Amino acid sequence: MRLEQSEGVTGSILTFLISCFSWSTLYFLLCIINSKKSYEWNIRIVTVIHALVTSALSMYCAFIDGPWPFTHAGGGNTKLQTFIITLCLGYFLFDLTWCLYFQTEGPVMLLHHSLSIMGLGCCFAWGFYGTEMVATLLGAEATNPLLQWRWFLKQSGKHHTWLGEVVDHAFMISFGVLRLVIGSYFLYCYYQQPTDIFGRFGGTCIYIIGWVFWFNIMQFAYKKYQKKWRAWKMSADKAKMNGHLVKENEQNEIHCNGMIKNGFIPHVKEKKLQ
Repeated sequence: MRLEQSEGVTGSILTFLISCFSWSTLYFLLCIINSKKSYEWNIRIVTVIHALVTSALSMYCAFIDGPWPFTHAGGGNTKLQTFIITLCLGYFLFDLTWCLYFQTEGPVMLLHHSLSIMGLGCCFAWGFYGTEMVATLLGAEATNPLLQWRWFLKQSGKHHTWLGEVVDHAFMISFGVLRLVIGSYFLYCYYQQPTDIFGRFGGTCIYIIGWVFWFNIMQFAYKKYQKKWRAWKMSADKAKMNGHLVKENEQNEIHCNGMIKNGFIPHVKEKKLQ
């Protein structure tokens, strides 16, 4: 029994080391192959790949492999859950190191990464909370590709297009549904299950971070569409003013033509030559 546990721990540590090495290697390969793009461009490609892989594995784990997180959370980790946790732990450690080195992210994102690493580390070390952690990863990473796509469009000068609007709306809607609607229900179900204080504390922290992100998203959306509304209103007022001027000129022209037709010539003051 002890030998099996020892082999399991050794295998998990090896998977974790391979995860760290793999994400780092992928990034450096992208920097070599895609050298014309910035370092941030390449790290965001790695982020998209991680989000897609994690979402696919987490979806399979939650909906097919089990256990179901809304009713059977708080138990021991399965092999697939342990693999997903080690895969993500290696990525978040690499990404946090990158963010600290290049100083591209604010305190909220750094706090999010730190809490994620702490939560994943506890799941990895203790062998528990895998079910709820995988569900949390699914809700968090499913919207990440849209967020990165928005950044790529912005850097390419295509953010203010119909595609940029579609991506923005898709991200806001999916984030609100997954993080707030389903996330709130999941946290409620989690508290109804016989889970311990550590799991509840970690879940509540990530849930609060989600609301902070949502507030930032809504703040950005308000500023963006307020600016668009002002621009549209100024354009409409300008068009209305031009319409009045055209109408006034037409009326003056009709008036002058009518006077000429009746034998009257409108008097036009001549400018004095200086």
